[in-house]
Amino acid sequence: LAGMRRRGPDGAALPGLVLVGSHVPLADAQLATLLQLPGCAGVEIPVARVARLLEDPASGEMLATLERGWLQQLEAVLASGATPVLFTSRGELHCASFWERRRLGMELAGLMARLAASLAPRLGYLISKGGITSHTLLADGLGLSAVELQGQLLPGLSLVLTPAAARPPLLPVLTFPGNLGDPQTLRQAWELMEAG
Repeated sequence: LAGMRRRGPDGAALPGLVLVGSHVPLADAQLATLLQLPGCAGVEIPVARVARLLEDPASGEMLATLERGWLQQLEAVLASGATPVLFTSRGELHCASFWERRRLGMELAGLMARLAASLAPRLGYLISKGGITSHTLLADGLGLSAVELQGQLLPGLSLVLTPAAARPPLLPVLTFPGNLGDPQTLRQAWELMEAG
């Protein structure tokens, strides 16, 4: 399955991107383990700052500016030869209601999906950790109504492939539930995809 990693016109393996939206304790431990590796570099989205901006209807331009900045950081990591790891700040942000918390979660997932979609044509694979993060990436970011399940890279980690007619075509996306595995599982999945 890792051998499905996309390659460029010269046959060289294209780089990957890891998204971590889930903030359960196991996801925190997996993210910390991954970020210790020299081949990975983190780009953090500060949840509290995004939440404050979402409260102000006039802050749309500020959020767009921040989004462009995060995209530039991701591009700089790719240019360095490392794998960018885009993640939301850790911990639970207190929200006034269930609906406010849901809206914030969806806005963050949408932001991550847009950033990933901007880079997708240049990527060899994507790893997406978190159910809402993965769904939003596939449905909204990549605009897919269907994907083709290829199998499990590791137990519980489904690898899907974008359709041949999609943009980008035949991109492997590893969907990774938030509370699955042990502290090493995300690192193992990244290492397998990098070896592909």
